[in-house]
Amino acid sequence: MIMIRRISLILLTAVMLFSLAAAALPAAAADTVTTTVNIATANKNVRGPGYDWANRYDILTLDGLNIDTSDAYGLRLPKNCTVVLKGNNTIKAAKYGVSCSGTVVFKGSGKLTIEAGEIGIYLIAQDSTQKVRLIEGKYEITAGTYGIYSDASDFSFVGESMSVKVADENGAAVSGRAVNLLGGSFSANAPVESTHQLLVDGLKIDVDANRAAFSSKNLTVKNLSLAGEYAGESSVHAKSTRKEVRDSILFGESVPGWVDYILLLAATAGIAAAVVVPVLRKKKKREELYKRLAEEGYDIIK
Repeated sequence: MIMIRRISLILLTAVMLFSLAAAALPAAAADTVTTTVNIATANKNVRGPGYDWANRYDILTLDGLNIDTSDAYGLRLPKNCTVVLKGNNTIKAAKYGVSCSGTVVFKGSGKLTIEAGEIGIYLIAQDSTQKVRLIEGKYEITAGTYGIYSDASDFSFVGESMSVKVADENGAAVSGRAVNLLGGSFSANAPVESTHQLLVDGLKIDVDANRAAFSSKNLTVKNLSLAGEYAGESSVHAKSTRKEVRDSILFGESVPGWVDYILLLAATAGIAAAVVVPVLRKKKKREELYKRLAEEGYDIIK
């Protein structure tokens, strides 16, 4: 019996020591995906290390994704989908980091790091009605020729931050038909160019290029802390001078957001009045009734 107890104690001690050692080890890295993650042709839910495609809702969630592939494409997306970024996500591919077949919205508080031999984010749709919007998140792109490239689709960045570095001296940080840089912070070692229209409006921007930082058939640069109007400089460092006034959710862009708060307070006051006033009236009538009955000699128990 004593021997059995000693063996049990030894085994228990060994288990405890093993548990403590395991807890001290660093957490295992997320699995690395070594082939293209192709959501462009998905017709059902797809899940893998760091990604989850909800086919019914056309939503792709990236959370700890790590793609490192010698394939041409890292991540291929269908049109009319939403990408939600969570945590840190990395995509490394031989030619194209992310390809978008049509309209795609990127959102979420996470980060996406892309390393591509040619193009970081490739908008392959040849339809000018398709739009790719980066409305939230952090982006860090290293590419051979273009950080973001599109022949036809519109591209807009309104996220938290974007950093673009390209190796080709003839390349561009962003090159597209219509390009909008509208918020957050944007930095690049190459120019931003468009064939139709380029809008740079109210963001922190740092561009050091070997030619004009901004180039477009229709160029608009506003709400930046430039010394004067943009005149083709290759280096631009500016902060936003735009006042952040939220537009009304109820009435749209032409009405400031504070109108919503006023209406909310008015609605709250109206609801309170609708509830409180009848209660006060009922209490007053009850007290008047008790008083009259008491005057008539009735013994009232309240």
